[in-house]
Amino acid sequence: MAWSLLAGLLLGWCVLMSYGLALLGVLALGVLVVARSWRPLPVAALAAVALVLLFAVAGFRLWDAYPVLDQRYWDGIARVRPASYWLWGDLAALLISAGPLLGAGLASLATAWRQAPRVVVVLVAGAATAIVLADLSRMSKAEVERIWLPFVPWLLLSVVVLPERWRRPGLALQLGTALVVQHLVHGAW
Repeated sequence: MAWSLLAGLLLGWCVLMSYGLALLGVLALGVLVVARSWRPLPVAALAAVALVLLFAVAGFRLWDAYPVLDQRYWDGIARVRPASYWLWGDLAALLISAGPLLGAGLASLATAWRQAPRVVVVLVAGAATAIVLADLSRMSKAEVERIWLPFVPWLLLSVVVLPERWRRPGLALQLGTALVVQHLVHGAW
């Protein structure tokens, strides 16, 4: 139960640090599915809520701050980019920041999910669900290469189903892509 308390406090802290990290709760549920145990859930949920409420008492009310942030965003760069742009633009930025093997890994996992390890299927599905929810809710617009970064390692678990012969060249491709993106792509925000 001590680990459940710590996990809940960390999730509550993540929610307070970034609105997009609230979706880590989906991954946490995936971990519980893999572990086949729901016992930690009440303690973790209460700890997360308690931390958010503690900050509310101290003066930071998450539910009051988000609408202000959202309005500031739509008053800024969103004036020149319609909301529909972010539905596909965010996913493209995620794919670029995760590297070219992510697409291959997700496609392989989608076609061979019955043969893949259960833990990989559940955790990748949890990360993909969190990304889809974030994208459709329009809660995270732009800067997804930063905001969605915590979900990338979970999505990249999908590459374990790729053939063995892809691994070394794939790692080199990932590294090369990361260097090219880091040195050549510059965002305005």
